[in-house]
Parts: sequence; C-alpha cells; structure tokens
Amino acid sequence: MGEATVPAAGRLRTPVYDVVLRPRRSLVRSTVLSIVCSAVPLAVALVWVSLPERWWALVAGLVVALAVLVAVLFVRLGQAFLGIDDDVVVLHAVLTPNRRIGRERIDRLVVAPTYGASTERTARELLAFDAEGGHLFRLRGDVWGDRALDRVVEALDVPVEHERRPVHVREVARRWPASRTWYERRGGVLLVGVAAVCIVAGLLAVETVGLLTR
Repeated sequence: MGEATVPAAGRLRTPVYDVVLRPRRSLVRSTVLSIVCSAVPLAVALVWVSLPERWWALVAGLVVALAVLVAVLFVRLGQAFLGIDDDVVVLHAVLTPNRRIGRERIDRLVVAPTYGASTERTARELLAFDAEGGHLFRLRGDVWGDRALDRVVEALDVPVEHERRPVHVREVARRWPASRTWYERRGGVLLVGVAAVCIVAGLLAVETVGLLTR
C-alpha cells in the first residue's frame, strides 16, 4: 500500500509534507524478482544456445544497455512519491515528468475502476482536474495502492465523482483524453511497436547469420 508517513532519515531527501505516499513496496519487490529470476536467466540462455561466440560481445553490449535502462527505471520507482501540503501537490512519477501543482488549482477528482482485457481484473484510478476540466495528474491503484488513493481523496477535500461500474481503458481515453500518459498516446504506442519490431528483426537476423556460417 502507499505509505502515508514521512520517510525515515537516510532513505531519500524528500521534503516534509503533510501526506507522503509511495508506490506499493510489493511492486518494487516483484519488479526486482522478475528481472533477476526471469529476464536475466532467459537472456543468458538465449545468447548461449543460439548465437555464435563472435556475436557475444555485441549482444553483451546490448544487454548492458538494457540493464542500465532497467536500473534507471528501478531508481525512478524507488524515488517516486506523492507529497501533499497546504499549498502544493508534488508528484514524482516513474515514467512521466515530475509535477508540482498548486492546491488551489485542483477543482475535482474522479475515481473509477478500470479494466483492460477482462472486467475481472480491474484497477482503481484517480484523476484530478482543474475548474476548466484540464487534467492535472493521475494515479493507478495497482501502483500506489487503493489505500493511497483514499488518502489523496481525504487530504485534498474537493468534490469527488465515483464511477460505480468498471470503465474500459479505451473509454477512459475517450472521456478524459488529456489523462493519457505518453506511452498510451499514438506516438508512444508507435515508438514501442517499432522498438519491438526492431528487436525481433535483429534477433532473427543474428540467428539467420549464425545458421548460415555454421
């Protein structure tokens, strides 16, 4: 669950706020375990079995680059927090830019259960808007914890709209288009798709060359 306490000395130099919330600790643990126990052994096995030795240096360089990227994301996850005091709301997110928002700008909140592939796997989301309907920030319950979302609602003390029925992620994008993060927008989806195609094409090319030179 999100933590509603000021971090202990020696952890991070987070300014003191009335409320400080962090991503769920279980999310951090699961991220580390999935990388160490799944991704790394799989990558090593694929390189060892399928690639000739002369390609190992190149692949090792790519693995190091990916490891650096993962490390940066992990550090960002560890530094993420939401701070609330009488004047501002400060959000240090993982994949989106940090934000500092004046409390007086926050006019209303929307809390909705959302789902993607199946209605049986829903996650609560909190969206904040200004008086003109402009989107200010967004929190996902599966990242921050449902308790953290409740603490935000309690601390901000502004009108809240509760969606009673689960809302599909496409419906969220249609009703509140400004709430989409960069990786949910067309350009972000295209970038991720191109990267995935390039990785797969590169692996196929390396495998083909390896077969031809054996």
